[in-house]
Parts: sequence; C-alpha cells; structure tokens
Amino acid sequence: MSPQQQLLSRAARRDELQTAPLVFIDADNTLWDTDGVFAAAQLSLLGAVEKTTGLAGPVENRLEFVRTFDQQLAQQHHLGLRYPPRLLVDALALGLRGMPYGEAARQAWTRGDASRLDRSVVSQIESDFIADISKQPVLLTGVSRGLRELSSIGAILVVFTEGSRKRVVRTIEFHQLGEFIYRVFEAPKTVRMFERVKKLASADQRIYVIGDQLTRDIQPANEAGVTTIYIPSGFQPKWESEAESLPTFQAHSFDEAVAFLLRSEG
Repeated sequence: MSPQQQLLSRAARRDELQTAPLVFIDADNTLWDTDGVFAAAQLSLLGAVEKTTGLAGPVENRLEFVRTFDQQLAQQHHLGLRYPPRLLVDALALGLRGMPYGEAARQAWTRGDASRLDRSVVSQIESDFIADISKQPVLLTGVSRGLRELSSIGAILVVFTEGSRKRVVRTIEFHQLGEFIYRVFEAPKTVRMFERVKKLASADQRIYVIGDQLTRDIQPANEAGVTTIYIPSGFQPKWESEAESLPTFQAHSFDEAVAFLLRSEG
C-alpha cells in the first residue's frame, strides 16, 4: 500500500482524534541523513573539478573547502541553497586557481565563462552531481522507534518540507514509513503558515514542531507560539550560528525528541 493510500485510510480514524497531538516533522536531516548524501556528492564534485583543471585542492578539510563556496553561493544567489549546481563547479575551479571564496562565488554566478571550463564538461559534472544527490538517504538514529512511539499515542504526524514533496514521499516509501505519516506538506516555513495551523487545530490540540534548523524550522514556529524541538544536524550553515531563537527543547536524536514530547503529553 502506498503512503497516499495509507494516509487516506487513516484519515477517517483521525477525524475522531480532535485532541490528539499534532506533530510537524521536518524531513531532511531530521528523519533521514540528507547531509550525508550531499557530503559524498560534494566531495565527488570536487574530485571531478580537480581532474578537469589539473589543480589539487586541500588534502584535509576537503568538505569544509567545498561548503565554504557552497554557502557563499547560497548567500548571494536568489534561490539560496537551491542554486544551480553548475555554479559550484565554476566557483570551485576559480577557487582552485586562488580566487577568494566570495569573489569566486560572485564571478561563477555573474560570469560563468570566467572559470575557463568547457561548458559540456561543466554540464556533465553537474549531471553526475544531481544523480548523486538523488540517492536515497539512510534514516537517522531513533527515527523508526520514535515514529512508532508517536503513532502508539495516536499523534497525527505531518512531514513538512520546503523542498520537493514528491522526493519526500519517495523516501518515505523507500523506508516504509507511510503507515506512520498522516500527510506530507510542502510549503515555505513561515510564521504565517504556523499561525494558520494553530487556527485549524482544535482548542485542546497540542502542536509540536521537530526540526534541525533554527532559522527555517524553529524560529518561525516559536514566533507563532508553537512548542519546538530542535535536533541539530551535522551540517549547520553559517547563518545558523547567528540565529537568536531558542527551542522549547533541544535533543541529540529523534527518539530523544519524542521522549520529551511524550513526557509533555503525560
């Protein structure tokens, strides 16, 4: 049975659970290790750029080297972390030639030919990178156990993402988590969105948000007055260190987050 069919089959039962806790769970790096998939893909991309340019990057801290360019591009590009991967190829080529991070990111975005790379080669490296990041991530520690425990108390679990809903559903199907998930929701994580959720919930219904990013998950939910549980992921963008919003509770793993929620529910 697919997640969609399972969600529909569970909907009728959920109609009677107006006081059951409503739990919004971020997908990437909260349920599964998307960061691990990206790390492997970024290191492979760096190797491809090194081979193409004939230049060698650092021997140590190679992932940090790539991600510094990555974050510079995300900060400068209007699509943020969803910028076209070819820009990272060009930025790394410029960086390997000694150009500073910020300037390399700027030129990669505004002057793609500045990297002096053959565009067909850039397209191939980009295609390989996209294929690499499409691989299924592994579940994070405590996720299977935590989802079972939440389901056992009748909690209504909604997975929410700012990325592709179809991709998230595919990962749920791959890991056979559909029986636990009530709905997969794709939308910008804003204060207004969480305020709308509160209005749709019943007066006695508790709402929780579990996520790995202070700026994208925790802060808007906090401002809407929702209980928040923060599970820091392995990848913390530069702007995360500047976040001032604090969660209701911070956990080291998903099952620890669920344990706090269960204690809150008595």
